[in-house]
Amino acid sequence: MSEEINFLGGQKPSWRDAAKNLLFIAIAIGVAYWVTVEVGIDDVRASVAHAGVYAPLIIILLKATTLVVVPLGGTPLYPIAGALFGFWQGLGITLIGDILGSSIAFYLSRYFGRSILRFFMSSGQVPMVERLMEKMGERKTFIKAKLFFAGFPEIFAYAAGLTAVSFPFFLLVHIGVHAVGAALLVLFGEALVSGNTLAFIGVGIVSALLAFSGIWWFHADLKRSA
Repeated sequence: MSEEINFLGGQKPSWRDAAKNLLFIAIAIGVAYWVTVEVGIDDVRASVAHAGVYAPLIIILLKATTLVVVPLGGTPLYPIAGALFGFWQGLGITLIGDILGSSIAFYLSRYFGRSILRFFMSSGQVPMVERLMEKMGERKTFIKAKLFFAGFPEIFAYAAGLTAVSFPFFLLVHIGVHAVGAALLVLFGEALVSGNTLAFIGVGIVSALLAFSGIWWFHADLKRSA
């Protein structure tokens, strides 16, 4: 098998890894549903309106923090932002947080090296970053790695900082790919509270198709390179 395709230093990515990505999406949807239906979206929106400019700043800081501190999960923030702020404002707010957090993670690992990893992620995630980093030097491989690890943006950001890839190229690839999934999750949150059943179902179908298409493409590429 080509070394360029073998991202994890000898371990072939499994369907279990892909299933984890889908699980994170399912958890995000569940949390958004609980907030909007059980807690009450009108009450939450009233609190957001009362908070004024601090509300989006809080979402931005929370989103950035979940990328710097890897064990924290930030996926539920996307549909919640969509439910609270609407699609475009929710997407803009969460992407600003993504850019901020990813940039911090990138430069932390670039300037402090591998030693910084143990301060911001669990011990079980450090080996994954180190193995991923070894195979991300070329641009083609870098893009493929981002596509497969789309569900782990924080790990990808730390790994990218340990490579020779430039920051502008990293940010372009990282946010360019990440924005697609973020937009779907934000749209899902907006559809959840708007009562638009067609949009609700459509987002779910498109998300599933994109996820399984990415899995199929990745494994087909592995077979061609074997």
